[in-house]
Amino acid sequence: MVVMLKLKYVDNLPGGRKRFRKRHSKAAMGVLGEEFFQVPMKAREGAALVAEQETLLAEYEKIEKKAKLRAAGQGALSPLEHWREAVAEVTAMKDAIVGGLSEDDKQAVLADDLHRRGADPIMVQALMTPNAEEPPASLQDAKEMYRKLRVDGSRGRYKRNQLERVCGRVEKALGPLGKLALVDLKRAHGRKLEDTYKSERKKDGSPLAPASVERELNMLVAMVNLAIVEFDLEGKAKNPFIGLNTADPDAPPESEGRKRDPLPNDVILKMRERLKENVREPALGLIWRLLQGTGCRVSEVAGLRVEDVRIDGPYPHIWVEWHEERRVKTKVSIRAVPLVGDALLAAREAVKLADGERMLFSRYAHEGGYEAVSQALMKHLRQVTRDKRHVLHSLRHNMKDWLVLAGVPERVEHRLLGHSLGGEGDRVYGGDEAKLKTATEAMEKAIDLAP
Repeated sequence: MVVMLKLKYVDNLPGGRKRFRKRHSKAAMGVLGEEFFQVPMKAREGAALVAEQETLLAEYEKIEKKAKLRAAGQGALSPLEHWREAVAEVTAMKDAIVGGLSEDDKQAVLADDLHRRGADPIMVQALMTPNAEEPPASLQDAKEMYRKLRVDGSRGRYKRNQLERVCGRVEKALGPLGKLALVDLKRAHGRKLEDTYKSERKKDGSPLAPASVERELNMLVAMVNLAIVEFDLEGKAKNPFIGLNTADPDAPPESEGRKRDPLPNDVILKMRERLKENVREPALGLIWRLLQGTGCRVSEVAGLRVEDVRIDGPYPHIWVEWHEERRVKTKVSIRAVPLVGDALLAAREAVKLADGERMLFSRYAHEGGYEAVSQALMKHLRQVTRDKRHVLHSLRHNMKDWLVLAGVPERVEHRLLGHSLGGEGDRVYGGDEAKLKTATEAMEKAIDLAP
């Protein structure tokens, strides 16, 4: 008995030949400009036909993935990335050829196949001259290097969004990143970007905030510096974005402290009442109470593990430290923060609500979780105050004021808020229990001044 096997996406051509043919997705069609991925097949039957069908299906999936990324604006390869990917692909294809052929014969067979299928010319070049000099590293390569080494390891979307925003401004000023080789960057490129930043406007027509511009330029400088090191370009490439001056010389100086105000007592009280009555998610109310009662950052509270909340013992506290679900801002941010008054009550409620979970607020224990907390709480805060200087971070300013008014020594205040300490003695010496006792006494005095 003869068993006929019908392979998916394989149809018949004249003369008994076979063809692999599969329709592209709509997203891929828009990028590739063709409706089908179709290739005449060498094999006609048996195991060889099955193997070739599987190989072509894998190639189809790879093409689809790349096309969809490009359609979403994420997959544009730099010349260097394109070359390295092509070399890797043709190497894998050569290794997959069986039959005892020599390397030269494998190269000839694969070259014939690539030409017949109208393959990417870069792949053909990579096959014929794999040891050719690589294209120079570009700003696109610098972006990808920075993303992999500095951004992907951080939690949350903020740094990724910032990187996209910065590189978007660079492209607006200088053109596609992939065409800007690092070794070709000149000071003129920096000055051109400087002019672009000066002309940029926010939605309300106002210029970009100097602090925002400074943060973006710092990221760009770090991105290029990293690439110069990682691509071994010291002495060959210079960073033209160092020392740019985008500030308006006629603009009045902006005080860092005036960007945010402490929340007035009536706003704090209204917010507490609102979170009791108008939220479906109890965790939000508990997070707000912990923010007010500790002066911690949103990410520090939203990223707490249950084990970080130590409500037993003479000095209840939360332990803010680095872990896989939350990276703290700096070394001095790693600290014990006392729980007194309502913050201690909120912590106990949160532990009970967690009910065996590893994370204190499991609903927000994911990438971008603390941004979700910020957005949700800000929506409620905007219902009780329209002042743009009233934000979640204002609660840290409140705690700062309460600590100052309570006469708390500056070194204790800095330790509580996770700010940089002074000399080595303040940073290193002293027992944990003594520091926690002192911090708890200071926090009790400060919380007495809270509404």
